[in-house]
Amino acid sequence: MDFNELLEIVKNKGATAVVSNSNNVVPGSVFVCLKGYKTDGHDYAGQAIQQGARFVVVERDLGMEQQVLVTNSRQALAYLSHAFYNNPSHKLKLIGVTGTNGKTSSVFMLHHILKEMGAGLFSTIITIVGSEELPQDRTTPEVLDIDHSLQRMLACGAEYAVMEVSSHSVVLDRITGLQFAGGIFTNLTQDHLDFHKTMDEYAKAKQGFFAMLSADSVAVSNLDDAHGQYILQAAKGKRLGFGLNAGDVIAKDIRATATSIEYTLVIGKSEKRVALSVGGEFNVQNSLGVLALCAGMGIDLDYAINRLASFSGVPGRFQKVDVGQDFVVIVDYAHTPDGLENLLSSARKQCQGQLIVVFGCGGDRDRTKRPLMGGEVDKWADVIIVTSDNPRTEDPLVIINDIIPGIKNKPYLVEPDRKKAILKAISQANPQDMVVIAGKGHEDYQEILGVKHHFNDSEVAREGLLQIVKDKR
Repeated sequence: MDFNELLEIVKNKGATAVVSNSNNVVPGSVFVCLKGYKTDGHDYAGQAIQQGARFVVVERDLGMEQQVLVTNSRQALAYLSHAFYNNPSHKLKLIGVTGTNGKTSSVFMLHHILKEMGAGLFSTIITIVGSEELPQDRTTPEVLDIDHSLQRMLACGAEYAVMEVSSHSVVLDRITGLQFAGGIFTNLTQDHLDFHKTMDEYAKAKQGFFAMLSADSVAVSNLDDAHGQYILQAAKGKRLGFGLNAGDVIAKDIRATATSIEYTLVIGKSEKRVALSVGGEFNVQNSLGVLALCAGMGIDLDYAINRLASFSGVPGRFQKVDVGQDFVVIVDYAHTPDGLENLLSSARKQCQGQLIVVFGCGGDRDRTKRPLMGGEVDKWADVIIVTSDNPRTEDPLVIINDIIPGIKNKPYLVEPDRKKAILKAISQANPQDMVVIAGKGHEDYQEILGVKHHFNDSEVAREGLLQIVKDKR
């Protein structure tokens, strides 16, 4: 049997399930063998047949009667998934947001604007289906999970779905075959080079998402970014550029504080005042991209701006931790050199005292960005505490030693225990100082030697702050 015949069988409901995990095999299902980093699904094909799989999709001949041989099993999985779930992405308006930084804030803003019209959300933090919030462990889910969630969103009456699109998801065919009504490119800076190897390959993956957009879609790109025009070139449909300096949609007269943003949106000959109750100058560009997409898709701009006025922010994105102390504490997910620059340059402008920064780098990831991150903190901070992030399988001190060469001008303290590092930062803060805890943001765990332990920066900071306030009473 060839793949097209199998696809027809699945379309005609001749399979009970399509799965890529042998633990999920049920009688009558199609098991797709994927080769991963740690395991190879081909090794479980026999087990899948024993559990009742009707067909196994393979990239190499296993000599099985029920096998269907394909050249790319990840692409095969995508098209089988869409067929099994009856192409739910064709029945609503799916919007993707890609870029190194700003994806999560942008999709949360979009969801806030669209949720009264019926919208689902896929983000690094959570998936939202109707009124249900589901935890998420990766930026973009596997294609089977996407289709299943889209089907459920439709059942809840959704007209829109908003999704963070990672570069991994493009390369690994998690979004292949999905129909997107629109896309936003936020920016491109160094990250994930452990996976992509070069910045050119990383940029190509981002552009690959825009190449997927159909001729009747809307593509929106940040023209302040060096890759903005390159990304937009791949789009076939309507194209809009945005930025502070150039584009079809521009922001001017910007006022940003730790808790609010105001600017004038310029689109054509029209000017509209935008106000948000969230801080961070980087959120000017995030909201600008969102409003540019709304304009391109025909969503009423006055409505969108009014909705953004009540947007309360994203957990772990320039998140204030306040228990009544006389200094500012910010928790943020920034974990790239550019992310730290955006975060700390904004914090620097708003800090009236000393800027105290706690940060580290993740293990088993791109090592070349570690000294660059150290350099960004060295540029902006007054007090630096270098600690662990998610060391994963690496020795935390090895990671820290990779960071330190970037810190050339400022004194720094090394404290591998992240909780102790946060508490040290808070304990030495004076009135009007600002403590920035960077790297983990919303995450509620720390991964050490392959084991995830409960850990949340905001919780630890709040615990320390409550003790300080108590001691002063």
